Amino acid sequence: MSKMIVVDLDGTILTDKERVSETTKKYLKQLKDSGYVIVIATGRIYSSILDVTDDAEFANYIISDTGACTYNTIDGSPVFQSIISKETVKKFLKYYGEDCYFIDVCDKNTIYKCIDKLECNNDVIKVTTNQDYILDNCTEVTHMSISMKNNDLVREIYSKLISDIPELDIIIMQDSFSNRRWIEAMPQGCSKYSAIKRLADYLNISIEDVIVFGDGLNDIEMIEKCGHGVALKNALPEVKKVADAITTEDYNHDGVIRYLKQYLNDSY
Repeated sequence: MSKMIVVDLDGTILTDKERVSETTKKYLKQLKDSGYVIVIATGRIYSSILDVTDDAEFANYIISDTGACTYNTIDGSPVFQSIISKETVKKFLKYYGEDCYFIDVCDKNTIYKCIDKLECNNDVIKVTTNQDYILDNCTEVTHMSISMKNNDLVREIYSKLISDIPELDIIIMQDSFSNRRWIEAMPQGCSKYSAIKRLADYLNISIEDVIVFGDGLNDIEMIEKCGHGVALKNALPEVKKVADAITTEDYNHDGVIRYLKQYLNDSY
């Protein structure tokens, strides 16, 4: 029987309105109160996760930055945290050029977006082309990403990055609700699965007692390696291929909750 339930956000429990439904929040909170360990695992930064989940009160832990950091939801304190060095950030920023749409450099609370046109600029997203400003202000970098103007260039830049910056774990990412692909870079050894395994070991939970839900490319490893991996109805084909099960409903229709109620024999 599963003891830990791990849910991705975008394309999994986050709807098109970028909110978690009240039905999902209520049910996960009931499971949490009954003794299950509820974990959010996402590529988003910590402050963004709190925003779209209304402070994640239904969860025990948050895995952010595609596995670079794990936080306790009681007080927001880090359980585990990996940081990218400033020298590595400098090397990554050199890839900002005419074929690059933007580069994101992230810490716990802010996304520093290197882009040559003003998009969203607020408390969470800081837009600039001044790389020194990014290096001076983003002191504890948890992950970075790069978006190309053409999807066809992603594989080429990916190959260059893994050769040029081996101290990073670099992946190609795509969510199920978009054709856009981009590159994400984390500290070496970081992934959603590695963070889940580390947290499960910390809590003395067997990885076989972990059920996970996801839809995108960065969910493949955790769905394949955890005890029970579930792909959303809307998940990418690559994700469904490795899943133990597929939900009957999508992320806009409480697919995770509908599956859990059946899987847990609707006892909560």
